[in-house]
Amino acid sequence: MRLAINGISGKMGSYLYNYLKERNDWQVVCGLSRQNLDLPIPIYKDIKSCLENEQFDTLIDFTHYPSCLEVVKQAIIHNINVVSGTTGYKKYDEKLIKYLATKHNVGVVISPNFSLLSQDIADLIYQIKKLFPYCEIIETHGIHKKDKPSGTAKYFANLMNLDYAYIHSVRLPGIIADHTLTFADEYQSLTITHRINNRQAFITGIEKAIIDVTNLKKVEILI
Repeated sequence: MRLAINGISGKMGSYLYNYLKERNDWQVVCGLSRQNLDLPIPIYKDIKSCLENEQFDTLIDFTHYPSCLEVVKQAIIHNINVVSGTTGYKKYDEKLIKYLATKHNVGVVISPNFSLLSQDIADLIYQIKKLFPYCEIIETHGIHKKDKPSGTAKYFANLMNLDYAYIHSVRLPGIIADHTLTFADEYQSLTITHRINNRQAFITGIEKAIIDVTNLKKVEILI
């Protein structure tokens, strides 16, 4: 399987590249970055030149919204599958991306959190919220994360039909990602915390998404 990484110079993109290059069955053939990098693969500054010079099955995107949009759309239009962990997509983006994916018969998975989000987790949170009328979400990330609140926190809030005003964002050095959900009624409370200690926690979900979009043409957009 031939892969390209958009955002290969970022924290997640560079971590993913160093992990994937050790796999014998998958090959990262190129990357996209605005930085000048010393890597043994071609690095392109824009998707147009990348598509003109490289052939690959799936694009992996860990960048920033909205600059990711054009890259994702161009990949789909050129019949390339997409896995994106970028956050900030809007509902109208979801509709367009699903339309393009169906039209060009490619797989697309967009998720704000590849370590945590699954139907089982969604069902659990939904059921707990039915038992408690109140919920507050605290999301804590490193100081370089630009979007507030996080995509994962917004996803949880949307599951529970919770206004974003009940999400509290914290940015501190040395943090990868923490999400704490506190449920309560007048007499008791229940707190669930999910903490990322190492970026390796995201890898299994990313690998599954790559297989799903490439082999199964899965289309799933969680925002």
